[in-house]
Amino acid sequence: MVTSASRKGSRSAEPPAERLLAAAEHLFGEHSYRRTSIADICAAAGMATGSFYAHFGSKADIFSSVIRRINDDLRAAMAAALRGSGAGDQRSRERAAFRAYFDLMSQRPWIYRIVREAEFLAPSEFRAYYERLARGYARGVRGAQLAGEVDPRYDPEVIAYIYTGIGHFIGMRWAEWTAGGRVPDDVFDDLMDVLARGLVPAGEPGRGPAGADGRAARGAD
Repeated sequence: MVTSASRKGSRSAEPPAERLLAAAEHLFGEHSYRRTSIADICAAAGMATGSFYAHFGSKADIFSSVIRRINDDLRAAMAAALRGSGAGDQRSRERAAFRAYFDLMSQRPWIYRIVREAEFLAPSEFRAYYERLARGYARGVRGAQLAGEVDPRYDPEVIAYIYTGIGHFIGMRWAEWTAGGRVPDDVFDDLMDVLARGLVPAGEPGRGPAGADGRAARGAD
């Protein structure tokens, strides 16, 4: 059984900057940037208010650090899932990475609110957040194209931002809007099926009515 004393002891063992970042993330997500004070963050971290400035210069400074920390955690979770799954082809890699992304969002559903606020409070961090995700996706897509698993006619950056948008809105609908619910398996399977049908290797016809052959046939009628 984990007691309040053991939780407090565990929290106290973390580096002070990490304690402040974890507290700030939760408070910014629950109450918003403007409704969270430095004193609130320090109280949640179990630290004296004056010690804040040994690690961060201002509330804006720690907010930017929270955005970067979230991005680091997301990319680390997806990388770990890819290593652990032994995923060989692009479909398997997509499944491992998206499930890791959605599971982390379910554990920390307030992330979406923080990132949306960043668009107005820290626009450069907001842009960098998505650019860093997209660069990682684009590298994976390019590798899949070289392996013949994705049609090389597509710009990897375009596909990367498609992934980014899908991840954002599927996660928002089934993680944030359900207050931490897990993206259901049937929703997840539908997403994987859409990607498999829409990003087929070169020369392979689209499968089903959503594929390129289906569009061509309807256009000829």
